Amino acid sequence: MKRACRWISIVGSALLAIYVLSSSTIRAASDYIIRADDKLKIKIFQYPELSGEYTVSANGTISIAAIGEVSVDGFSTKEIANRISERFVKAGLSDKPGTSVEVLQSRPVYVLGDVQKPGEYPFRPGVTVLQAVSFAGGWLRFNDPGLMRVERDTISIKGELRNLVRRYYQLIAHRARLNAELTMNHDVEFPVDLVRQARNDNNLTQLIDEERSLLNIRVEAMKNQIESLEKARGLYEGEIAAVSRQIQANKAQYESVGNELKDVKVLARQGLATATRQMGLERMQAQIEMNEQGFQTLILRSRQAISQVDQKVFDLKSERNATLTAELQRTRMDLDEVGSKFETNQSLLVEAQLTVPTLVGNSDGAVEVRSLTVVRVQDGKAQTIEADENTELLPGDVLRVQRSIIPTALGMPQLGSGNVLTQTKVQK
Repeated sequence: MKRACRWISIVGSALLAIYVLSSSTIRAASDYIIRADDKLKIKIFQYPELSGEYTVSANGTISIAAIGEVSVDGFSTKEIANRISERFVKAGLSDKPGTSVEVLQSRPVYVLGDVQKPGEYPFRPGVTVLQAVSFAGGWLRFNDPGLMRVERDTISIKGELRNLVRRYYQLIAHRARLNAELTMNHDVEFPVDLVRQARNDNNLTQLIDEERSLLNIRVEAMKNQIESLEKARGLYEGEIAAVSRQIQANKAQYESVGNELKDVKVLARQGLATATRQMGLERMQAQIEMNEQGFQTLILRSRQAISQVDQKVFDLKSERNATLTAELQRTRMDLDEVGSKFETNQSLLVEAQLTVPTLVGNSDGAVEVRSLTVVRVQDGKAQTIEADENTELLPGDVLRVQRSIIPTALGMPQLGSGNVLTQTKVQK
């Protein structure tokens, strides 16, 4: 019986521990503050077509087609869900819709300095400095022949930087063409730095020519569609004018027949006109009235056709503007991503270039010391924090591992001199 009670107590303690851990994890997820580069999963229950994955841009916003840009930097997922719902209410699209926001992917952590593989690594809740170093291949080991890969890594980073520059020029050329297309302009005003680089780069020259050609094709196609609809509208307006003239002639004829009918009726009462003639004029008058109704029906149909043409022109322009605006937003996000990757690779290149002299300068008998610092952005300001192996990292943290060489004693102090052994700290 005592053994059973003891097992129940152990199981209860374990379940309590699991509950505490799970609840703390949930609290941590709900308290997580969104920053740039975070990937969110957003569900808008009244607008499922707007639900999906959104990446926070460099300026701390996400763009939802119906309500535009929403600032999310510095807010929790619950606060962001409320902000999105309120924007729908302010826009007059609906009552406050149900919205949920989940964090799909946090900002990465960056490991720089004296590690095997500097770079960016996915964030994991509770990750420590030592675990981040393990992601990066461990401490830089200067007796390991594999460290000669530093030069190859430098070449690889330089190649990635060249690709990012090429991608940057492609995006700004694409953006310039989209802006010109929005205004139905036949010429593109490309950025000055792109034009300057294109003078010495045939690939960029070809890129500019292709964007210009594509602009002319799409603008001309749009203009041809609108002109075709405008011509159809002109034909309907001409038909209305022609039928209106027929109506005027029909009215004149109706008036003439009416006058003649009056005279015949007078003569018929005097016995000077036959009933047949009177009936013929009455039938003619009725036929003229029917003709006018037919003319009015033709005018109504033509006006309906003109309204349909106007609606088609409006829809065509609206759809085109919406497509171009969405494409511009994607281009802007791609530019933000390229800029972020460029800065990261630049930092990696500097670290790789600084590591080489340190490798060459290593000496036997030296004591190796590492300093660990974390650069963390809080409230828009970067803070440098002294860390140890057990320090927990947050999303977006930059861990800098710096190796220092402290040579062995330069000489023994003289007994009784009271001097302390001097050590020299050589930093890379």
